[in-house]
Amino acid sequence: MPEHSTPPAPPPPGLTPRSCTRRGLLRAALGAAALGPLAACSVPGARVHVPAGEAEIAAAVTDFWTGKKRSGKLDFVNYTQYIDVDPADQSKHPTLDAFTRESGIKVTYSELIDDSASWFGKIQPEFASGQGIGYDLMVVGGDSYLGKYIELGYLAPLDHTRLPHFAEHGGAAFKNSSYDHGNVYTVPWQSGMTGIGYDPARVGREITSWQDLLDPRLHGKVGMWNDAVQMGNVALLAVGADPETSTHSDWRRAAAWLRKQRDAGMVRSYSTATYQSSLQRGDLAASLVYSGDVFQANQSGSQLEFVIPDEGGLLWTDNLCIPSTAAHPVDALAYMDYAYRPEIAARISETVQFVCPVPAAQQAVARDATAATGKRRTVLNALSTSPLVFPTEADQSKLRRLRVLDEEEERQWNALFEPIYQA
Repeated sequence: MPEHSTPPAPPPPGLTPRSCTRRGLLRAALGAAALGPLAACSVPGARVHVPAGEAEIAAAVTDFWTGKKRSGKLDFVNYTQYIDVDPADQSKHPTLDAFTRESGIKVTYSELIDDSASWFGKIQPEFASGQGIGYDLMVVGGDSYLGKYIELGYLAPLDHTRLPHFAEHGGAAFKNSSYDHGNVYTVPWQSGMTGIGYDPARVGREITSWQDLLDPRLHGKVGMWNDAVQMGNVALLAVGADPETSTHSDWRRAAAWLRKQRDAGMVRSYSTATYQSSLQRGDLAASLVYSGDVFQANQSGSQLEFVIPDEGGLLWTDNLCIPSTAAHPVDALAYMDYAYRPEIAARISETVQFVCPVPAAQQAVARDATAATGKRRTVLNALSTSPLVFPTEADQSKLRRLRVLDEEEERQWNALFEPIYQA
């Protein structure tokens, strides 16, 4: 997946600009080239038996973790600029330093992941040959590549008896996802919402539904994405289907809805790279957006609104997982649980500004805002009260997960949705 988005909006005052980068990667990775590697991800090699049912999962956990002990080392690999930083020295990560002081585990932290496809391609041969990949903890998106890791036996089943903070503080919306039922292999790192962003001054009314993107008054002023995955899933919501349980018949109805929108001339552009800047300039009145983009834009002076439509919005998640070849898995599990302490999750959210999977972190951000001064206090106050970072229960009830596709379904899905924006 090539990473070639336009420059992000200026960062909010008082916080580091590093928070923009993963967002830019997501926009670029969901571009037209994204589905090529995805559909081609038929990886040669032996699938393994994936444990199913409580007894099999418990046995797999016991087999993996028996005899493993803490080593005092942790090799952690992440996307570029996707963790907290010290505003005075961006090479430092305060939560990692605090983890080392408390636990005695020395963390070697690397930012080498650009996108799911290239990272999988880099480490898959090492997995297949039985070698270690050199990392104990990595961030993986909740997309089709995660399914490949699981099918091929590349991830360790998690020992949840060692994850008490996740059990206590992990939000209900971030547990038991369609791509990893029971969080057998993953816990969320950061999340985000996909919905509608709009400029109230240009729209002239409140937007509440996906059907508003068919309103003739917005003719030629709507932004959609050159991304079959997100486009197909939001269209399923628009026609009243739950993406996770949708049928092929639902897919055809969703594709028809998108063609109707296109043929009516509603869409100005299909782009994941330019929609935010186009909204801010006024070229678009409304667009498919990530929630975090609206928060960032408004911190930079825009006055956009984000809405989860009545029919629902999408929740996506990047996840922490432990490679099955990890040399220091107990240390990795210790960090996983540490990241679910509300005060630690708050520090990370203050930099990355995505949806936080730890609801109690909202109060910790509010306390940090009280202790801060100047522009930083203003930004942290906005962060602590923003439903774009800490969604309300009402908002969470309207969020749906993306459809998980097997390889044959991917081909059928792409054949339906890609031609809509490629025409």
